[in-house]
Amino acid sequence: MVFNEWLIGKRERMSWIAETSYATGGTMADGEIVGLNCTIEAGDWSKGWQEKLTAGADDRLVQGRVVGPQSLPFNMNFSPVNWLFLKYIFAVANGTDDTVKTHTFTMRNTIQSFNLEWAKRATTSHVLTTIGNFVKNATISFSKASGEGTEGFIGVALGCMAQDVSQGSTVTTITAGNISKEPFQYRMIKWTLGGTEIKEVNNGEISFEAGINDNDSRYCNTTYDDLLGEPIPITFRISGRFNVNISDKTMFDHWNAGTVVSGTNTLLFDRDGTGDDQLLITFGSFYVLGAVSSTNLEGVTNVDVVWSADSITSIVSRDDISAY
Repeated sequence: MVFNEWLIGKRERMSWIAETSYATGGTMADGEIVGLNCTIEAGDWSKGWQEKLTAGADDRLVQGRVVGPQSLPFNMNFSPVNWLFLKYIFAVANGTDDTVKTHTFTMRNTIQSFNLEWAKRATTSHVLTTIGNFVKNATISFSKASGEGTEGFIGVALGCMAQDVSQGSTVTTITAGNISKEPFQYRMIKWTLGGTEIKEVNNGEISFEAGINDNDSRYCNTTYDDLLGEPIPITFRISGRFNVNISDKTMFDHWNAGTVVSGTNTLLFDRDGTGDDQLLITFGSFYVLGAVSSTNLEGVTNVDVVWSADSITSIVSRDDISAY
């Protein structure tokens, strides 16, 4: 008796490589696996069908359709083992101090696009290759673990758009191989607000918004045809939320002051405690937009500290990777 081999998400593999120019270049064999537990949601892919409502027939039916603007949005979620994905949001300069490599990120006024291979592996694999991928928004989130499972891993959610897609059956062999490093976890985080470390953090997130409107890059042009042109980033925004248990009115005071939080405001992800395997984000012009706690009759009082920053003074990662 012959059974069907069904596609299962556990066997999927997502890999990526930076393009040399928009929708061009990048050898996938030289790329890397995106991250641990990577998933893609692409339910909104569309051919943008345009309706022909009447062609002379005496009825109320649609008379046909033709393909219109192709749209390929997708959300990609994973647990990071390094900070390479930030190069698709910021510009990066690679440095070194002996065995440890320093990567300094700065604001980017253009977009770094990437080539993505989404391999749904089977005896006959279904491999989707998207080109001209870019990140519209990114969120790094974390939550304390209460037991076994995967909830304690730091998560990255990228809201992306691709220009075009093709399909095949060959899965590229990645020279660097599969992921061997451990993921970053909730217990590797340190938030400093106004120069004071806040230890009682339950969960939180930081988001980057590139300010890209897809329609700004849709043109009446035969070369682009039904595809998007190069994305145009506009206003860049940084925001976030940290939920903390509170014992006094400190957080309320930060909100009530209605001013920039003075002192050092940082978020640190530190995997080994030595400073040689970490990401440190230092914020400029940090504002607490909300921090008024609600009544919790059956538990500890906590509050969502909603914040925004007008700029980032620095983002620096340190690890053993030569170049991002």
